[in-house]
Amino acid sequence: MTDKKRILICPLDWGLGHAGRDSKIIQSLSARGHEIIIAGSGLSLSLLKTEFPDKKFLSIPASNIKYDRKIPAWLVILKQFPGWIINIIREHRILNKIVSNEQIDLVISDARYGLWNSKIPSVLITHQLAIKLPFKSNFLERIIMGTNRLAIKRFNACWIPDYQGFPNLGGGLSHIPAMPENARYIGPISRFDGVKHEADQELKYEVVAVISGPEPQRSVFEELLTRQLAGFKKKSLLVCGRPGVKENVNLSDFCTRVSFLTGEELADILISARFIICRSGYSSIMDLASLKKTAYLVPTPGQTEQEYLADYLSENNMFPYCKQKNFNLQDAISVLDNYKSKHLEFDPDLLAKAITELEEMGKPGIPTSQQE
Repeated sequence: MTDKKRILICPLDWGLGHAGRDSKIIQSLSARGHEIIIAGSGLSLSLLKTEFPDKKFLSIPASNIKYDRKIPAWLVILKQFPGWIINIIREHRILNKIVSNEQIDLVISDARYGLWNSKIPSVLITHQLAIKLPFKSNFLERIIMGTNRLAIKRFNACWIPDYQGFPNLGGGLSHIPAMPENARYIGPISRFDGVKHEADQELKYEVVAVISGPEPQRSVFEELLTRQLAGFKKKSLLVCGRPGVKENVNLSDFCTRVSFLTGEELADILISARFIICRSGYSSIMDLASLKKTAYLVPTPGQTEQEYLADYLSENNMFPYCKQKNFNLQDAISVLDNYKSKHLEFDPDLLAKAITELEEMGKPGIPTSQQE
């Protein structure tokens, strides 16, 4: 019988995607009888408090990247990189205290590179083994990739939420020539995995648009969609992704703007939508793939990961996209109306096997750390 563990799960607070995909892992571990404690900050922590009100929550502040409307996101991140490194050191120290005070048996860190501990097993979740630059430089990309590999080695295991072979969702982000030795593909993970719906299910909305991502581009995208949906003469819904805010506004006789939906509510809305518009964040892609729904992607300007994903998925006939500056609602509808998308099948056994391996970590004869 598997020993029950106290497991600390820590999502990154850059948008809601990391918290959303961690919901599936929290559900799976809870179903096996493990005690889950959730640590983090900001909107991602607010989302998980809404989804799991019975869990214990702790604070681990994240690096507060301040984006700009005019400066590209990659340049903003580069300028604030020293502060990000300092925060990694700070969060590592905070984690060590939490592990001791809360008697944690295992840590699962979603894209937070400082949250490993040398005394207990630690797992990193990331789909970004490669960092895409806005310009071509094999030399710099190799340096960044090597640095990333060194950071990943701090963890006992690196879970990659994608398929190992082709087709896959992450492309060159999650598949690199020299894979980390502790890497394991666990398949795409989504809080909507297991949601059932009929192929001929009634469509309640002509268009559903979902807002996500960091400010200020989150609000820029919301303003753009608000203007265009306000003049749209068919039933539509704008989901703003603001946990903790309860505000429903009728933009017109046909369009409603809601501040937030729970995971269950959002799944039902997406299933009942004829056309979907959203960002090309990786967690959003996994959610849509889980529901076998196609969407018109609008990557966050300057976020090279989203721009790469949108281009990669479009090339492989999975999702269409356009740049935010070129977005037009009627054009998006026209493209989606004629789009034939390829859908991937989810394999829940991959995550289940990874969790079983996780449960074995730390037992006699099984190493608990990648380092001395």
